[in-house]
Amino acid sequence: MDPGDILRRGQLHASEGRHGEALSDYLWFHQHALKHDRAYYGVRLSFALMYWKELSEVYPPAAETLINVRNEAAFAVLEAQGDTWTLFDEAVAIDRELGRSRDTYELFLSLMAKDQERAKRCAAIAMPSIVEAGDFALATKFFPHPEHYLLLKSDRLNENLERNVAPRSRALAERDAFVHIYCEDVELLLRVIDGVGEKSWHRAATLWAIALVRPRKARSMVASLLLPGGAPKESARGAAA
Repeated sequence: MDPGDILRRGQLHASEGRHGEALSDYLWFHQHALKHDRAYYGVRLSFALMYWKELSEVYPPAAETLINVRNEAAFAVLEAQGDTWTLFDEAVAIDRELGRSRDTYELFLSLMAKDQERAKRCAAIAMPSIVEAGDFALATKFFPHPEHYLLLKSDRLNENLERNVAPRSRALAERDAFVHIYCEDVELLLRVIDGVGEKSWHRAATLWAIALVRPRKARSMVASLLLPGGAPKESARGAAA
């Protein structure tokens, strides 16, 4: 059985108004997809949840079930029932889809109170909610050093961008996605920098984040996303190097 077939069937049910059947398929996919194929990990916590959220907007039982699934994952995190990181990631993904960043932040605080070592393992995926809550003291407790953070994120971006991908349309779509993810990561760092009162570091970190991107076109895209006026002259000269 291909879990993707169940997910697609759920979409078909939803489009044709068979909401109960769609919910059953989405719930099955969420609960069983990884038992059949671990490759569905990302889809399970992204597109599948998006489809589920769309269903919940026209079918209230879908919303109730999704919240219950999230709360079960959060309970399992706090009670150490299963792999903490995976369960926390599940709760975070549902909170993100529902626009409930504050719930992620509060779950992280609860985990901190219970077990700081397990909380430390989840800090990276909790970080956006911590920053969104304005708790910069907590953010800096777990955030990597800015230099190490930018090197890590830029290395990952460059590796992804320098892979040979065909066809060209797919390569361009992947480039756009990788660049936007990188810029979101950089902007998270910039919010922490501003939040702890080190605004003088903001521009330097931004320019370095741009300079670390090796492919010229991607570097220009990063500059246009991170700087209001696009690439500054010094960055443009670097791009020509």
